[in-house]
Order: sequence, then C-alpha cells, then structure tokens
Amino acid sequence: MPSNEVNMKGPIQSVSRAAAILRCFFGVSELSLQEISQQVGLHKSTTSTLVATLKNEGFLEQDPQTSKYRLGMTAFLLGANASIDLSTIAQPFLLSLSGRFHETVNLAAPYGSDIIYLNKIDSAHSMRTCTQIGHCLPFYCTANGKSIFAYYPESALDAILDQLSFQQFTEHTISDKDRLRKELAEARRNGYAFDSEELEAGLCCYAAPIFDYTNYPTAAISVSGPCFRMEGSLRSEIIPALQRSAQQITDLLVQSHYISSRNAG
Repeated sequence: MPSNEVNMKGPIQSVSRAAAILRCFFGVSELSLQEISQQVGLHKSTTSTLVATLKNEGFLEQDPQTSKYRLGMTAFLLGANASIDLSTIAQPFLLSLSGRFHETVNLAAPYGSDIIYLNKIDSAHSMRTCTQIGHCLPFYCTANGKSIFAYYPESALDAILDQLSFQQFTEHTISDKDRLRKELAEARRNGYAFDSEELEAGLCCYAAPIFDYTNYPTAAISVSGPCFRMEGSLRSEIIPALQRSAQQITDLLVQSHYISSRNAG
C-alpha cells in the first residue's frame, strides 16, 4: 500500500533554491532578476521560474516601474509571530524609498504634542536634514507630524491646540492655529502632508500616515531633501510611493496584531 508520507531524508532541491533566493534580500531592499540569478548561482530561466512562484505566493513582489523584486507581504506576515515592532516592519519600505529617491527617509511617531523619530536613512547627498533617531520636534513644523495629527479626533486635537505654543524655526514655520487647522484639514483630504522650509530653510518634506488596527494614526513615513530637488516630477513620484508604502505598513501592522492576538488566545 503506497504511503502518503513525504520522504524527509534529504532536502528538497526546489525548496532549498527558493530559500536561497529569499536569503538574497537580507539587508537589501530590491534586486533585479539578473542580480538574484548571479547571487544564487542558477541559470536565469530557472531563477525566473522560482521567482515567479515566490511572487505568486506573496513571498516576493515586483516594482511595476523598475521591474525589481522585494520581499512581499507573506514574508513579513510570517515574521509577525516574532513580535516585530513598527520600526522593523517599516525598515524594508524605508530602504526601498531611500534606494529609489536617494533622499533622506524618516519614520516618526507621535509623542504628546511632538513627534519622535524612530528610524532614519540619510541621503548620500552632502546636504542632509537635521533630524536624528530619538529626536523630538513639534508636530506642526514637520510633514510627519501634520500627516499624523491630521487624523486625530477633533476633541483630542482641540485639547492639544489649546495648550500649544508655537516656536518659529524659520520664517515659513506655521505660527497660528487657524492656518494649522487648514493645513491639517488639507492633509486629511489629500492623504499626505508636506512642509516647505518650515523646519529648516531650503528643505522640504512629504509624509504619509500609518494606522494601527483600530484605524488610529500611529506613525508616518517621509522623504525629505532640498526644495530644488523635491519639486516638479520628483514630487509626483514621491507622494504616491509614500502612500503605497504607508498603506502596506498599515496592512502589516493590522495583520501582525490579529496574528499575535490569535496566538495569545
């Protein structure tokens, strides 16, 4: 009578090859098919078949513009059982944005009426932003802060604004509550926020909000750099890329919560 048990005496070649492909992404955000093929030492056609399978199963995803591959949602969800924190979940997306736009990328979260920077990838350019990991700034002068606080419940926002004292960082820093409310309303309508020389003269920033499983704004990611590099066609690329990344991080946070809750039960 034939057995239904799988022979576990040795490794399965296709699985070993698939695992080798996934290991290529340790510390790397994106790779082309040719780069993957070279790293794993397989013919490009063989690599293509394996990559297509991993993509179909959600372990990899492909950038529609560059055709390069990166780790997909399934790979991240498997790691959710290890209590992955926000910074860890967001890291691949920060690396991807940094690699694509070559500007400074930040992850920030609310801290009272301020925001605190949880992660940062500096631009390779000589002109960089002043933000640092662990650094706190008032929310009203940063794109990260405005993109988060734009989604606060009105009662919570009113309580914060009632106690708010404005600090003038540059001549462009918001200095009154009416203008701030208008900008927050606009950020909520648009799904992103920006600051134009409000924190540092000559520097601009775009940010998109991240939400937790209760749909509460819990963080934001941003791309920042000199205004002369951040305008025009680059702006039209950065904003949707930020929004996609923020949504993917949100999805992972929600999935991670439900997986952790199920395992705890």
